[in-house]
Amino acid sequence: MKKQWLVAGILGCITASLVYAQGDIPVKVLGQRVNLRAKAVAEAEVVGQVAENDILTAKAIGDEWVELVPPDKVDFWVHRDFVKDGMVTANKLYVRGGPGINYSVVGTMNKGESFTVRGDFGEWIRIAPPPSCSVWIHRQFVQVIQPEKPRAPEVRPGRPLAPPIESTEPGAVAMAPLEVPPVMPPVRPPEPLAVESSIPPPTDLVLIPLEGQGRFVQREGELRMVGFVFGAPSRFRLVRYEGNRSIVICYVRGNNTQLRSFIGKRMLIRGREYWVKGSDYPVVVPEQIVPRADTTAE
Repeated sequence: MKKQWLVAGILGCITASLVYAQGDIPVKVLGQRVNLRAKAVAEAEVVGQVAENDILTAKAIGDEWVELVPPDKVDFWVHRDFVKDGMVTANKLYVRGGPGINYSVVGTMNKGESFTVRGDFGEWIRIAPPPSCSVWIHRQFVQVIQPEKPRAPEVRPGRPLAPPIESTEPGAVAMAPLEVPPVMPPVRPPEPLAVESSIPPPTDLVLIPLEGQGRFVQREGELRMVGFVFGAPSRFRLVRYEGNRSIVICYVRGNNTQLRSFIGKRMLIRGREYWVKGSDYPVVVPEQIVPRADTTAE
């Protein structure tokens, strides 16, 4: 048993090193006719190609592979038995990189979600890529686009003062003429804007000094307990699965009793996201938890 826990801990540390950035990150393609793959392995099937200088959106960036939002020109496939009139009828539907169960799963869709039909092949429907799906590109073929630095405000020179008026009286102090500012019409104060208050992070978390800390996010996956990982910022984490492989989305901090009741269940979490020192994944403090159905269909 100790050996199993040790192996699980080592695998957890290896997985933690695979992804060092998450979120919507713009990247630029560096090569001609670069392959997009269904999984983060060189042997995975090719689902599309991109050209040099194409701008893509990365969901996560690892040491070797980058997870991307699929470009619109990519085609995915779903089984016709679980859809009707461009809408999912199963509780959860696998989206695949080709027309058959031997092709890799590139994402899932939930019951009631709609999609665009592009064609069919036997029992399979060709569709436009849903945003919940992902494709992968090798890290060497993309470059992260850095945001432009804000320009410093322009400083205008001050208005020169009028020369002093000479006085003919002895002992008199020369005075400049008094400038009377023009009368401006009254300005109606702007209407107050509704400001969304952010939940402060737990006091024991040491935040990384980054912009956007505490931003509102929405994450979906299965809630799992964290194994014996030294320095983990929470006992709970949200994961998603690609076959038998689990990928960590984020840590979850909240009411422990409530979170334990969701262990092993799929859920949608809406809350505040924080990046902390010593963690490769963000910490989400939930404001709302929405349970998801767990019935799976091909």
